[in-house]
Amino acid sequence: MKEAVILAQGAYPTHSYPLQLLHTTQLLICTDGAVHNLIDKEPHVIVGDMDSLSTSLQEKYKDRLVVNKCTETNDLTKAVTYAHEQGIRKITILGATGLRDDHTLANISLLGSYALLMDNVRMVTDYGVFYVFSDSTRSHTPDGYTAIEIPCSPGLPVSFFALNPTMHLQAKGIAYPVEDVVFDAWWKATLNTCTDSSLDLKFTNGPLLVYLPHF
Repeated sequence: MKEAVILAQGAYPTHSYPLQLLHTTQLLICTDGAVHNLIDKEPHVIVGDMDSLSTSLQEKYKDRLVVNKCTETNDLTKAVTYAHEQGIRKITILGATGLRDDHTLANISLLGSYALLMDNVRMVTDYGVFYVFSDSTRSHTPDGYTAIEIPCSPGLPVSFFALNPTMHLQAKGIAYPVEDVVFDAWWKATLNTCTDSSLDLKFTNGPLLVYLPHF
């Protein structure tokens, strides 16, 4: 599966795990404003309206600029769309949180849209990982659910977020059951605890967003 790391213009990663992902990827797609923050790594592609990229860097990287002037989407979405158009179906998003709370919330909420384009989407921060799953792009069990498994660790905090208020979730490997949760608010099914080395999840009417801290 073709994959890429996308670096956005939020807080630059400092944790060892996102930094490892950043420096080992074979395809780094940067939003234009993120390029100024890059340390010891060259961007392979730069996507955006280029309003945040200096003239000198535009000249330096002129062979890898993908200019998109659309005002209806942010630069992160432009980068994800570009990746999809190139046949990439697995992305890791870095630098999408921090600095501005409104951008952080907007970028997290956009994960549901990205899951409709990709087979595998995650947003990695300095504190943990947001995984997002869409039931429209995955196979279903005989009872109509989408089944997924995520590695975790006993005692690790975990939170589930529904991007569709009609979502139904079943989970094994957690301390507190979620089968009867009505997802009419984002906080529902948050602040749970893992009890096993993996989470076995089944859901309908996604997308489903799962947050786990680094372990």
